[in-house]
Amino acid sequence: MQTRNRLLPAAPGRHGLSPSGGVVDTNVLIRCWSGNLALPTLSGAWQLVRKICRHFFTRARRRRLHPAALPISTIFFTVALAALAFGMAASPSYGRTGPDAVPQNVRAAIARGLHWLAKNQNADGSFRAAQQDKPASTAVAVMAFLARGYMPQLGPYHRVIDRGINWILSVQQPDGYIAPPGGTMYDHGISTVMLTEAYGLCDGNLRIRVGKAIGKAIQLILRAQKLTQSAFAGGWRYQPGETDADISCTGWQLMALRGAADSGANIPASAIKDGIAFVLRDACPNGGFSYQPHGPPGRARTGTGIVALELLGKRDMPQALSGGDYLLAHPLVPNEQFYFYAVYYCSQAANQLGGRYWRVIYPHIRDQLLRIQNPAGFWTPFGIEAQGQKSYATGMAILGLCVPFHYLPLYQR
Repeated sequence: MQTRNRLLPAAPGRHGLSPSGGVVDTNVLIRCWSGNLALPTLSGAWQLVRKICRHFFTRARRRRLHPAALPISTIFFTVALAALAFGMAASPSYGRTGPDAVPQNVRAAIARGLHWLAKNQNADGSFRAAQQDKPASTAVAVMAFLARGYMPQLGPYHRVIDRGINWILSVQQPDGYIAPPGGTMYDHGISTVMLTEAYGLCDGNLRIRVGKAIGKAIQLILRAQKLTQSAFAGGWRYQPGETDADISCTGWQLMALRGAADSGANIPASAIKDGIAFVLRDACPNGGFSYQPHGPPGRARTGTGIVALELLGKRDMPQALSGGDYLLAHPLVPNEQFYFYAVYYCSQAANQLGGRYWRVIYPHIRDQLLRIQNPAGFWTPFGIEAQGQKSYATGMAILGLCVPFHYLPLYQR
């Protein structure tokens, strides 16, 4: 019997998504649940119940089982989840009280950003960016909708999400690489992370196609990791055939491995161990993380290092905590290089560390983003980030603002 939701050693020759051990994949149900909390209304709760029931009956039909043959635990879980959904939907305070309350002005800023993204999606499903960066920008934009709780195939914005997912699937190469000519492992890693977050929310043929794409993408990530050498061993670089590595590309590949494991993939324990070892070699003696071993620390790379360690089970390591101290001492500044990249990673890092790191770092980032948002809803990138254009900056800003919702399963503490 397979254990799910752990970083497992892979069976020989198998790095793709493994089938569920039973009729119902409870990981999928949790993702269905998280996705329907974007709008805490009775209609949203009803959509949740419909989606869960549809998932149950589809899986039962594929296995030629009568619905009455579903396990009692499954039926009980469904009833309990539905009751909780309706109870929360009926509560006027849901999502607006407690330590993770999201103020109305933040909700409005997110809504304006998503509306702008939806209006500016290309007809083929991609989002505007330099050609070599289009998969990464498209994946970031799709994740922005998922981070606010919107779902593929159902509800508001589902057509935007579906078109984005299908475009990413269409550009995957036969060897699994999700990148156009001139593209990089950034495209591949970010796109794979998005697919792992969307997988549990998809039904039918789309779910099958996404699962196959994740399996191929993960195989490429694992092959590329084996080529890095010496101080760079365990990491990843811009292209899958390179022998050195950097923390930025590595962070996305490690999150893709974690997201795939959460979706049911068998991930070699050695890949996680080697990836963590590379991240630790990037830790700076006086706090923070460097781009490559023995380099200087920076905000974006420090956020990346913290998130990688925390998501891979190395919680509250001294290197992560000293990284948090570095971010407290070096708050983000708009118009600096890689600002929106740092917004994404530092907000996630603050969430993972919690405590004073969350209380100081996230509000600082949130208030900055509110000040620099264009009234039309978008954010404008600076410097090299301009290659991703406004869709990239807007997606990254929304992902940062949406952290308190905790809808993306990969980033939940």
